[in-house]
Amino acid sequence: MDQSDSQAISNLSASDVSKAHDQESSSNHVEVASTPPSVSSQNRNQRIKESPASAPDSDCSKSSNNISQVLWHPSDLSVRPVMPSRKADKLSEVIPSLPFEAPQPSDFVKMSKEQLDALNNRIIAIFGGNAGISEKQNVIRYLEMLSNNADAANILTNGPIMLMLVKMLRQSKTSALRVQLASLIGLLIRHSTFIEDEFANSGILGALTDGFRDRQEKVRRFSMAALGELLFYISTQNEHARDNNPPEFPSKDNKPVSGWQVPNSLISLVSSVLRKGEDDMTQLYALRTIENICSQGGHWTARFTSQDVISNLCYIYRAAGKQESMRLTAGSCLVRLVRFNPQSIQSVIDRFSLKDIASTLSKGSLREQQISLNLLNLAFLGSHLFSNIGRYLLPLVEDKNLVPSLLSLIEQGSEVLRGKALVFVALLCKNGKRWLPQFFCNARLLPTVDRLAKEKDNYLKQCLDSFLHVVATTIPSLLDCITGDIQQMMAGRRQISALTSRSAPKNNINLFPVVLHLLGCSSFRHRVVTQQVLRQLANLIQVVEAPFQGRDDFQITLLRILESVPEESPVILENPNIFIREILPSLAVLYKGNRDGNARFLCLKIMFDVMDIMLNESSLKDQRSEDLKLISNSHFLPLYPTLIEDEDPIPMYAQKLLVMLIEFDYIKISDILDLKMVSKCFEFLLGDLTNANVNNVKLCLALASAPEMDSKLLSQLKVVRKIGNLLEFVYAKEMEDFLEPTIGLCRAFLLCSIGSRKGFVYTKEPTFLGPISSEPSARIDLQQCIRDITDFGSNVGVLLELSASHEASIADIASECIILLLKAAPREATTGFLTNLPKAGSILESWRKGTSYLILQRILHTVGYSCRQCLSHAMILSISKPEITWIELIVSDLKSSNIPGLADVASLVLSELQRLPPCV
Repeated sequence: MDQSDSQAISNLSASDVSKAHDQESSSNHVEVASTPPSVSSQNRNQRIKESPASAPDSDCSKSSNNISQVLWHPSDLSVRPVMPSRKADKLSEVIPSLPFEAPQPSDFVKMSKEQLDALNNRIIAIFGGNAGISEKQNVIRYLEMLSNNADAANILTNGPIMLMLVKMLRQSKTSALRVQLASLIGLLIRHSTFIEDEFANSGILGALTDGFRDRQEKVRRFSMAALGELLFYISTQNEHARDNNPPEFPSKDNKPVSGWQVPNSLISLVSSVLRKGEDDMTQLYALRTIENICSQGGHWTARFTSQDVISNLCYIYRAAGKQESMRLTAGSCLVRLVRFNPQSIQSVIDRFSLKDIASTLSKGSLREQQISLNLLNLAFLGSHLFSNIGRYLLPLVEDKNLVPSLLSLIEQGSEVLRGKALVFVALLCKNGKRWLPQFFCNARLLPTVDRLAKEKDNYLKQCLDSFLHVVATTIPSLLDCITGDIQQMMAGRRQISALTSRSAPKNNINLFPVVLHLLGCSSFRHRVVTQQVLRQLANLIQVVEAPFQGRDDFQITLLRILESVPEESPVILENPNIFIREILPSLAVLYKGNRDGNARFLCLKIMFDVMDIMLNESSLKDQRSEDLKLISNSHFLPLYPTLIEDEDPIPMYAQKLLVMLIEFDYIKISDILDLKMVSKCFEFLLGDLTNANVNNVKLCLALASAPEMDSKLLSQLKVVRKIGNLLEFVYAKEMEDFLEPTIGLCRAFLLCSIGSRKGFVYTKEPTFLGPISSEPSARIDLQQCIRDITDFGSNVGVLLELSASHEASIADIASECIILLLKAAPREATTGFLTNLPKAGSILESWRKGTSYLILQRILHTVGYSCRQCLSHAMILSISKPEITWIELIVSDLKSSNIPGLADVASLVLSELQRLPPCV
């Protein structure tokens, strides 16, 4: 090897190979046949196109259900220059000494036809005349300079210069000149964006083939590189012409349709360079040639597909002594050959195992990992083509590093590697259920999947979508197998180990937790929970009603799965019958007699969550009203006495569900009374109020407000003081969600107590004062009223404070309670009110600040009526004169306000205040 050739090879190894490797490793860059970026896209399309098999790769709208399409990324078919780049130094850009005026590339492309013809004639004369070798070499170096410009390359390739170069290569006997000629021809073809069909008759294929057979190694190398560029160009033209002119008969599709005729002997000659013992650089050029041509698929890939080629590619790919660029190019060739000839995958796997391929996932370069994932995915996609796939899979199953390696790639790899790793995991799980727990009972994968769902890369999104689809479609068959295993155990034909055991891998019941983990992942949940899966789960609930070995663990897992289903609420709304007629009744049955507290809680919680979704969907509630009523009364209500006595937090959920069902009128208060559960509902008032929950209060409110409620029963409870204490407690602790139902409970007790009086007519407006007073004068029937209602007298102060609340509903109910208390317990209410007179004064004083007229009216009536009560019953209270004077001034202002409904009442109240003695 002389110095010039050594420099060329060194230049290839150091710059071109590494550059091409970097480009191919990038997921966003596809180098197309070495055409410079300045060349138009139309010209690019003349050099290369995607084959029909690869067309979907760039279509982001394609169906992800076809995993064989989603698998491929554009970088899997990237092409690279076969010819080495010219040495990029300043000296190479200097025009050598020539016997004619040599224009710069930028000027060359602007030359007129006459000028170009003259230059061509001068160059041809030098090449064909008696000029010395050095002069011819200088001209060749000048033409190499021009070849870097695509427009100049097009002119030279399609003109008389190229024909002269081919003639010289065929006739020259000087090795150094033949090396330069082969290199120049290759560079011109590499940089040209089109070649006229007439050039096919130039004899260039024969000349390069002869050069490829030359004894001189340098000539062989550059002839192979130039031949590789030409063959790749021819392959693109054949495919392009075939697409534009479809064959009349499909059986003739394998024949070339362009003017180029490439004999099988030439294909065999190129393939033979892959054999052991050939020159490494020549092999690299042959590999790149095959790699580029096989990106076309179809006829051209088939021409290179043979057992010998596959065998030699496998050897190079695994040869420890080969440069990495050679090995990876061989691997890329294998992927392309198998992609377009799936039947050849077994020939590849016969030469190195799936385990060997998978070993590079943890230690290989990015490009090698991509090749390995492609081969693994192709093997699993073509598993039906293997004579005995199990023999090939066994070493992979035993590989302890496979799962961690794949998880690391999915977590930290590039978008391309992440996508391909996801596809491989999906294919593994589709091939065998044994893989499911290794990936989906692993704490790493599912959180990563949810994070990847936010990625914007189109390729990764397509792979993720396909991964989710494939894995989700394995669940129905898994559930069928699990159901079958349980039925066999019930029949005594099979035994299992605990769910937590790793033994008995063939038993599908041990895979059941996979479903639970998938439902815990938001990306999987809506795909897994289908109507089919819901029916299978409903069937399993019925199956587990009968005992079998391992039922307790299985039952808890099943209930946790069902607990996750309501998080995907549309599934419930779309399949109400499955829940109403199958799942909810089965949950009630499963609750009864179950000794596991967790299982009982989950039964109730699932029932609550499902009913909550249904009750809050108006359309479903209307359509399924009778069904929901049946569930409420036939399955939930009979369990309620047991639920309320169960361990926490079961009673809280039971009460909350009962309140909802009462509010929606699916359960009647009369049903609760028949259960004699009233005292149980109020029992929370007797304990520590910090443990109370709002559903306790709401349930009591619903009971006390019901027309069916008997005041005698409420009287027997003796809880009025406790309700007052609760009101004081929630107000002091600022428990806002408790306030309204607690005040409402006070009002319900007051209404129930005074509503039993004959002739009582309830109105929201106060009528204590005026020409027709409705002052309670009838005797109270102690048998009908709530006897301890007077205990509310000690809570007038907090009722007055709540009457001044900025929350209109709370202020309204609180002020109404004061009026009702005056009717139910006049003396106690009067005492409580007059001792808190300043609070009433503050409310009246705010009349200019937009306080409700109804509330002002109620407070005015209360002031006037309390004064009247105090005088008529000679009550002795400690009220200071300044307080009374202050109230008189406020009432006097209201009297002068001319506000309809308030001025008249204020006048009456003022007269009552003035009747009070100087010291009450």
